[in-house]
Formats: sequence, C-alpha cells, structure tokens
Amino acid sequence: MTPNRHYVTIESVTDDETLAPHKFGASPSPIRQELLSLLVCPEDHAALEGWDGLAEEALLICTECGRTYPVEDGIPNLLPEALRAAEHSGADPEDTSEAAEKRREMAARDAQVVDYDKMVGLKVFTTVELPLTLRYLAPEPDHLLLEGGCGTGRMTPTFARVCRGLLCVDFSGESIRVAKSKITADVADKVLFVQADLSKLPLRSQAFDRVGSFGVFEHIPTVEARDRAIADMARVLKDRTYGGRLAISAYRWGPPLTWMSEREGHHGGGIYFRRFTMAEFKEILSPHLVLGDSTEALLYYHLVWGRKRPS
Repeated sequence: MTPNRHYVTIESVTDDETLAPHKFGASPSPIRQELLSLLVCPEDHAALEGWDGLAEEALLICTECGRTYPVEDGIPNLLPEALRAAEHSGADPEDTSEAAEKRREMAARDAQVVDYDKMVGLKVFTTVELPLTLRYLAPEPDHLLLEGGCGTGRMTPTFARVCRGLLCVDFSGESIRVAKSKITADVADKVLFVQADLSKLPLRSQAFDRVGSFGVFEHIPTVEARDRAIADMARVLKDRTYGGRLAISAYRWGPPLTWMSEREGHHGGGIYFRRFTMAEFKEILSPHLVLGDSTEALLYYHLVWGRKRPS
C-alpha cells in the first residue's frame, strides 16, 4: 500500500469552463482539502483523483480499479455499484433484497423531498431532539464530524457551526441538494456533501472525531446491512484513545408505540422501517462500540452514544 493511497488528488489548473474558479486564482482551503482527502472508492477504498473540490461538475476516478464517479452540483456520487446499477431499480415490489429496498427508498426520498422538508411536526420534534442529540454527540470546535444520513439537513446547519469540518452523506441525491442549500456562505467551505451508502462508506478509516446518525438506522432494510452500517461508522471513527465518539438514534419499540404502531413495515412510497427495543438496539451496537449513556426521553427514538471497541 502506498502512503497516499487514501487521498483524493487535487487537480491542477485547467482552462475548462467547469473549473472557472481557478481563473481567479481560487484554490481549496486547507479544511476543504482535508475533507477531500477522506474520500475513497467505495469498492476497494483506494485513492480517487479528478476533482479539486471547487468545480460543480467533474469525474472522480479510482486510481486502482478505474471506476468513475460523477460530481454534479458539487456533490460526488460515491454510491456502490449495487445502488448505481439500473438493474437494481427496485421496481418489483416483491423484491425484498437489500439493494431493491434501498433503491425504493432512494426513489421515494427523492420524490417526497419537498413535502418531507415542510413537515411541521418534524420541525417541532427537531427543536426537542437537537439539544439532546448535541449533548450525546458532544462535538467540539476542533473536531471533524461525519453526519451519517443527513437527509434534507434537519440538523446539518447546527452541526456545521459547532465543529471544524463536517462531511455529510446520504443516498438520496435530492435530499442532499436541499441540505446543501441550507448551508450559509460563512461555513460552506468546511462542509462537504457526498452521495453514499451508510453500509458502504467511501471514507478513510479512523478519520472522524465524531460520528452521528439520527433518524436513519431504522430504515436500513436487513440485519446484515444494519451490522455493516454500524461496523463502517465505527471504522471511520477515531479510536477511543483519541476521544472518538459515535451517537446514534433508532425508532423505539415500547409503550405507547406498541399500542398504535407496527413494529416493521413500509412508510409511504416504499420506505422500509423497523422499531427496536432498547435491549435489541444495544445488542446490535455492542459488537462494535463500548456503550455510554442511553435514553428513551424522546419517546419515538432511542438515543445512544459509545466509543469504538478495541480491535
């Protein structure tokens, strides 16, 4: 393995119109370059090259396998092949494979993005959820933070203001665009959005001081995919000796929800969900994390934080 295997190559100045910022001497800031350096190929974790972090349109290329990944609207699409391939569109409602379920959710999230972002109940709930989330995540001004499943950016602008650098992933391209539109110019340089799958993160290992994933885990459709998501978030988290910390929420199963809700099923548009007891949730997390505090104070969600388990 070469020393720079995990780093995105910063391209030199060209005259192409898509790299117009270079014509005025612009170059990526140090924090922008640092965030770019965390991106890797989702299939083999090799280095990527071809994007300077400024161009709105570009093509990232894996330096080992040669796979290409488009950048559109300044957002690199680093989805794994199973979610990019047309044959995995998930059109067959009888197909309950991981790829099909995820493709259905991606399509539903893209189609529902405007209505979802306007949900008054969700906005009210977020005002209660966010302070407790910040307490469990405990970000500090010098931290790099990964938001795993940013959606339309319910919490993203707040996260951007409490850390040194923020990398946000989601597999819904339209949701990411809405989230990106909420980032103000004064912090935009230190926030990078990436279209990616939480169960196959295209990110360098042990890179983040904080990893947070909220309102996402319950929608991961299989036992195996859920385990891979926790394992991969733990992989990119710094070791506990360096203070790395992960906070995560999931749908709660227990009274009064047991009296009025289904435990497992699909929301509108085919979005899979499952609810967990706290004991079940901790059992899933424990192989990868040494758990800290937990709470059911949000009633609808469990919230837990932990540190990476020693290998």
